[in-house]
Amino acid sequence: MCRPAPRFLVCVLAVVSASSTARAQGCGCVAVQNNVTRGLVEGDLHGNALGARQWMASLGFRWFRSDRVFVGDVEQPALYGRMTNEVLSFDASLTYAITDRWSVTVDMPVSYGRRTSAYEHDGVDTYTMTAAGPGDLRLTADAWILDPRTAHRGNVAVGFGVVFPTGIAGATDTAHRATGPVERPVDASIQPGVGAWGVVLQLQAYLRIHAGLFAYADGFYLVRPQEQNGTEYTQADLEVRSAPLGTTPTRDSAPDQYVARLGLGYVLWPAQGLSMSVGGRVEGIPVHDLVGGDGGFRRPGAALAVEPGLTWSYRGNALSLTVPVAVYRDRVQSVPEAAAGQAAGPAAFADVSVLARYTRRF
Repeated sequence: MCRPAPRFLVCVLAVVSASSTARAQGCGCVAVQNNVTRGLVEGDLHGNALGARQWMASLGFRWFRSDRVFVGDVEQPALYGRMTNEVLSFDASLTYAITDRWSVTVDMPVSYGRRTSAYEHDGVDTYTMTAAGPGDLRLTADAWILDPRTAHRGNVAVGFGVVFPTGIAGATDTAHRATGPVERPVDASIQPGVGAWGVVLQLQAYLRIHAGLFAYADGFYLVRPQEQNGTEYTQADLEVRSAPLGTTPTRDSAPDQYVARLGLGYVLWPAQGLSMSVGGRVEGIPVHDLVGGDGGFRRPGAALAVEPGLTWSYRGNALSLTVPVAVYRDRVQSVPEAAAGQAAGPAAFADVSVLARYTRRF
């Protein structure tokens, strides 16, 4: 068993973990996979940080509703009519500390999503398509660079893992064409999973500035070597296509994804385990993957948000809430769009997301 961790360290871990769940297409149409950031070790203000041979169970939640359409960084409220994504997602994770510095985590997401639009149907009336089910399971290992029992001022943790293609990536629903209803795969923005193998790279860090004031940072990058996941793009059955033959993708991409966060936290009420944080958050998918091709249908881009948060922790329990508020969105041109001589297509972004997580250490 490790020695009692300093209260400051445990508060840092709880606040850094506050933004713990995201969702496929977490900005709306721009894809960000479930559970992309989470605290490495969460504890309370009255006991130990997660020590050797200890466990931590966690349940995360995220909700967002994206209904503002952007092309590039310019909002286009009338160009594509009403386009709305609403997603509720949960992820359950279990962490085991092999030593005081090394831990492993298994994380399983599930989600429900609904997408309403006109341009993906007959171009006149709006219709709604839905999907629900499990996402892609994730297994990661994390390690503190410095010994957390003695590194009271600051530390860095690095992680590496694998994403398994366990999620539903080919969910279907009724699409309404001018010729009548047809069964089609739903848009990638509400598919529960991506259905492709991935490699997880992540980092978490904190630095004590003064007393209960600290800086935190964490980041996540998901590398997917597979170019496409085999699911047909929702509109691939349409006969009229604006791009030259062979340049418009008919299959969904399996893109890389990323999240980065940077901010400050402050312990408001140490005796009651209450702390707050405020920082910046950027998430999205790149135009080019680190490994593999860049083809398939994808909506590359990013959303930048201001992210306030509150965390309460007590006797092995921790409850965190963050509400990222978007301040900048950008839907950039994909490789297939550039090859076809097309401008960047549309993407719907959320103004606000609600993220919450409960953890129990035992």
